[in-house]
Amino acid sequence: MNRRLVPFFALLLLAPSACRKEADPVRATIESLESAAEDRDAEAAGELLAAAYTDVEHPDRAAALGTLRRYFAAYESISASFSDLVVDRKPDLARATFTASFNGSPRKLGALSEMLPRSAKVRFEMNLAPEGDGWKVVWASWSLVSEGTGP
Repeated sequence: MNRRLVPFFALLLLAPSACRKEADPVRATIESLESAAEDRDAEAAGELLAAAYTDVEHPDRAAALGTLRRYFAAYESISASFSDLVVDRKPDLARATFTASFNGSPRKLGALSEMLPRSAKVRFEMNLAPEGDGWKVVWASWSLVSEGTGP
């Protein structure tokens, strides 16, 4: 190999690691929530909730996980996309706000498929804190922006 090419190849090998930005762990948690919703994976979503998780409807993490399991089991498929993510960060706490758009196919079990929405747009606010090897959701609030039952 030509000796002049060796430094060039070495630079190519080093360039990705030198230019790579470290991923934002708060955004990574939100992206993982989006993936868990798409996969209808309550356990994966539950792992992103802090041990001390709470919200207006759920006194603890276990109650929230139960609700996630029921929602995900009620749908054959879910498509989720999160947009307008804004993260306000402090050293040990971050506030994330975003809009989640969901489209789903409810399971055809009696009247269940008629009662469940086929689409919804929801505005979320979440507080996240470092826990374990990443950032986890410690509190969440949401408000329904729109809902559709469609065919």
